[in-house]
Amino acid sequence: MGRTTSGVKSTKSESDSLFRALIATAVDGIIVIDSHGAVQVYNAACERLFGYSSREVIGQNIKILMPEPYHGEHDEYLRNFRESGERRIIGIGREVVGRRKDHSTFPMYLSVGESELEGRHLFVGIIRDLTELKAQAASHEGANRLLAQLVASSDDAIISKTLDGIITSWNRAAEHIFGYASSEVIGKSISILIPLDLWPEEERFIEQLRAGRGIEHYETERLHKDGSVVLVSLSVSPICDAKGVVIGASKIARDITEKKRAEARTNMLLSELAHASRLSAMGQMSSALAHELNQPLTAIMNYIKATKRTLASITGFPTARANELIENAAHETLRAGAIIKNLRDFVEKRESKRAFENLNKVIEESIRLGFVGVDDVNVNVRLELDPEIPLVLIDKIQIQQVMTNLIRNGIEAMQLVDRRELSISTTRADGDFVQVTMTDTGPGLSPEVLSRLFQPFITTKEKGMGIGLTICQSIVEAHGGRIWPIEERTVGAGFSFRLPLTEGSDLAA
Repeated sequence: MGRTTSGVKSTKSESDSLFRALIATAVDGIIVIDSHGAVQVYNAACERLFGYSSREVIGQNIKILMPEPYHGEHDEYLRNFRESGERRIIGIGREVVGRRKDHSTFPMYLSVGESELEGRHLFVGIIRDLTELKAQAASHEGANRLLAQLVASSDDAIISKTLDGIITSWNRAAEHIFGYASSEVIGKSISILIPLDLWPEEERFIEQLRAGRGIEHYETERLHKDGSVVLVSLSVSPICDAKGVVIGASKIARDITEKKRAEARTNMLLSELAHASRLSAMGQMSSALAHELNQPLTAIMNYIKATKRTLASITGFPTARANELIENAAHETLRAGAIIKNLRDFVEKRESKRAFENLNKVIEESIRLGFVGVDDVNVNVRLELDPEIPLVLIDKIQIQQVMTNLIRNGIEAMQLVDRRELSISTTRADGDFVQVTMTDTGPGLSPEVLSRLFQPFITTKEKGMGIGLTICQSIVEAHGGRIWPIEERTVGAGFSFRLPLTEGSDLAA
């Protein structure tokens, strides 16, 4: 008779039933073998693990469940145990490999215990499948490797620090951006990167991090090892421990120094372009006004002469005073005409600064300028720029003005169409010219507009002044070239203009 742990007496039959129930319902595999390796007990969990039924395994040598080298070593181990009593794995657990019925293998944790029943040595093995655990570990390890590779290969500085500001990690991009090797900064205060007047900014960051809030795309200044200022865009995230307590921060710093310089250069070019555009517009309007006002001034002079003749024919009319007034009016009319002529001469003879330029680069820069300040219109730009064209002698700002005007006209024309494609090409034409062609996929130009396209104050835009293309024509013609619309197009509008190659173009190229 035996006694259970609860103090309740049980029969041997009840104990056997309880043992069988425990064996059958155990989550882990349980195997009992004798001193020769023959399997005595093989539970349901083992059937799931190894794929063999109990009928196939009971009485068989345990080594059928083992791959090499365990398969070949196990009989020798048991023989050595029988002869010497030497224990190798009994009483301890270790990680081994099991073999399934289909000969596939899997990792498992094996614990072995020894017992003696009616003079027979028995060994009890408890088996836990480690396949899923190993997969999770491998996945975690792979994720860690991937993360490490991403951090190492990132173009952004990735830095971690404690809440006290001590740097704990420093990637290669941080070395490049700030000039310090990791060995020079790890364990040091982050303050070596922060200008003195921006320390309060870092304190605000710490307060936000302690509250569990991050910072995204904050533009500020940091210090290079050589003392120079680096413009950066910062994103800062809190690092928490297993309990969710903030213990540090991870910083991603993107060097935006060159971006800011490029923006400054673009703004300067836009300013120059706007200035040139205003001057051209003023000059064009002045020229147009001079041309238009000359006609009425000429008519006034003719009327004054006719009036003088008429008054002279009237007997007794006080012509002396009338003649004096008429002469004064004629004089002022002539003076106004001279002023307008001088203004027109000045406008038409204005100086420009010309130099040999790479026209392809001028066009690429013009595209960037043409899209500045334009809302996202999803325009696809296709370039076919001939790399072999020679340099051309041009006023770069004025030619950029022509290109920018054509580009923006094309963008505005395509606002209400689905397909938005701007195509720009350069090529050498007729040997002595470089030709630029730009087309869009907008609604195109009507024959009425085409016939008056370069006349002042002709426009298809609600808010346009109608002098943009007139200015473009004046600039191109002042360079010795010409500009014209591409008329026979089934889709959209197009323009071409040519600029002459001058002596020294090939040499400059």
